[in-house]
Amino acid sequence: MATRNETEKTLDQLQKLIQELVMKYEVAKSESESYLAELTKVKTELHNTKNKLTEQEKKLEHYELKQAFLSTDEASGKRAKRRLGKIIKEIDKCIQLLND
Repeated sequence: MATRNETEKTLDQLQKLIQELVMKYEVAKSESESYLAELTKVKTELHNTKNKLTEQEKKLEHYELKQAFLSTDEASGKRAKRRLGKIIKEIDKCIQLLND
């Protein structure tokens, strides 16, 4: 049977271990919150970048279409017709989605 002194030592050791675990938990929790905040920031930046990229792609498409119509070249005219056909198909898809 353990003496009272040994029991107190064991309890003190357990208490120190528990305190150490709690501190490690708090540090891990803080790091996790920091990583989550950083992840949210990066996701927002990615979303903004994707939006900017989409805008730039649309501007480029409009520019290319404009150039195709301004050009007197036959190949450019064909490209313009293909682009217009593509745009019309996209519009038709949107209308179909709205009707569903």
